[in-house]
Amino acid sequence: MSPNVEELVDGLLADFPPEATPPQEFLGEQFDRGLAWLHFPLGAGGLGLTPREQQRAQSRLSAGGAPVAGVRNPIGYGMCAPTIATHGTPEQKERYLRPLFTNEEIWCQLFSEPGAGSDVAGLSTRAERDGEEWLLDGQKVWTTLAHISSFGLIVARTNPDVPKHKGMTAFLVDMKCACPTRPASAARARDGESLSRP
Repeated sequence: MSPNVEELVDGLLADFPPEATPPQEFLGEQFDRGLAWLHFPLGAGGLGLTPREQQRAQSRLSAGGAPVAGVRNPIGYGMCAPTIATHGTPEQKERYLRPLFTNEEIWCQLFSEPGAGSDVAGLSTRAERDGEEWLLDGQKVWTTLAHISSFGLIVARTNPDVPKHKGMTAFLVDMKCACPTRPASAARARDGESLSRP
């Protein structure tokens, strides 16, 4: 591990002893110091380093008794955060990454559908532009953590005229106001932020 990262980890553990610091506060400070995802850019919870540095820092944090962000928010931590870091706008990165890492906001993925299961290329959920908004229309099922999630990452077909592995767009959906969570029911949402262009 580079001396700089080692010093940063040791400084975090010394300034915010895990045994005496509430987990959310510790994780917030970890994010602010660039130690959330070291391979993410500066200002987005990272230092622009390598995933190997992340593994080494995480081992050191674990040995020091630090809380682990991904345990309570595994889909947010492992799937949604990297998607936002790679494809999100600067405003989306600033708004979503820190509360995702601290577990203030739990995330889910909205991929599986009644007719397609987890075959994302076979999805039938559609998204159509309606002025400056997108209308999402379709069904999603088997969504782990949906009942406690603040936000979800949904993939919808935005161009049905291209091969099935193309013409899809990822959207961030507010799970508290977009549509109710209920077993195998139709979902229709007006609130969604596009992460990529169709």
